[in-house]
Amino acid sequence: MNAPNRILLIGDSISMGYTPHVAVLLAGRADVVHNPGNAGDTDHTRADLDAWLAELPAEVVHFNCGLHDIKVARPGGANQVPLPRYRENLTWIVQRLQATGAGLVWASSTPVIETRHQAVKDFDRYNRDVESYNLAAAEIMAEAGVPVDDLHAVAAAADLQSFLTPDGVHFTEAGYGLLASAVAEALSRVL
Repeated sequence: MNAPNRILLIGDSISMGYTPHVAVLLAGRADVVHNPGNAGDTDHTRADLDAWLAELPAEVVHFNCGLHDIKVARPGGANQVPLPRYRENLTWIVQRLQATGAGLVWASSTPVIETRHQAVKDFDRYNRDVESYNLAAAEIMAEAGVPVDDLHAVAAAADLQSFLTPDGVHFTEAGYGLLASAVAEALSRVL
């Protein structure tokens, strides 16, 4: 019997939340691992990507960056990673991942409940930014021929009021289960 494929999930705390669920859903078919810690924004991912790839070589990589890039410091700050730099970073990340020969799947960033988020965090996130960064990423992925796992659409179609925790960003266990089902389905198409 052949060893199962290794799938590397790269992303922030949202991906960390669905990783154990994906591992269960793909048990026996793939060894599912996550990059060490939180991948954060595209600056951080770009800086650490080579180390992660060396430590965790994989046949398939499912990746996302966005929710940290869009963070806005109060009062009246700019996005943590401005959209032009996000595009540049993400293009570099895609090219670096393609050079590994691994199958790739991009995951769109999930929506936020702004009022919940702003009530408990000392920085802001806005859905308008989630949408514009997702659109930029979709354009980059289309040009590179990378399939998109539209987790934004999956989450938006669900009952966000009950699937998101009081911070308006992270998911409940049921919410992570919902995302994991979509991730496992997207990964099954490239295994």
